[in-house]
Amino acid sequence: MGLTCEICGNPIRTPPNRVEIDGAVLQVCQSCAKSGTPLMSTVPRVRSAKTRHVVKGESIESELEVDPEYGSIVRQAREKMGITQEALGRAINVKPSVISLVETKKMKPDLVLARTLMHYLKVELLVSSSDLESARV
Repeated sequence: MGLTCEICGNPIRTPPNRVEIDGAVLQVCQSCAKSGTPLMSTVPRVRSAKTRHVVKGESIESELEVDPEYGSIVRQAREKMGITQEALGRAINVKPSVISLVETKKMKPDLVLARTLMHYLKVELLVSSSDLESARV
């Protein structure tokens, strides 16, 4: 499986472009590269669940995980928009069966799919590990 654009989700067929958008460094396709400030390094990064937040000059790393209630969040948001699983699948370029598997929690979305769903459905699917740990206690 090749790289996908972190903005539009399309496969990246050429060397990925690293750009900075609002402080976030993303690997994007050629057409989405116009959306940000290009970075000099063209070395592909390893995808990681770690994100870096900068607060008053201090760097804080937190691990992001998919919310345990992802299935119902996706289903409710899709139904609220009044679209079918097929229409959602077409809109984000995945098979309708993937949407069905996510909604029934038979498949946990990876970070790329979770971000794509978050963007399209305008919901929050990623939570920090520390928030999940404190909720379990």
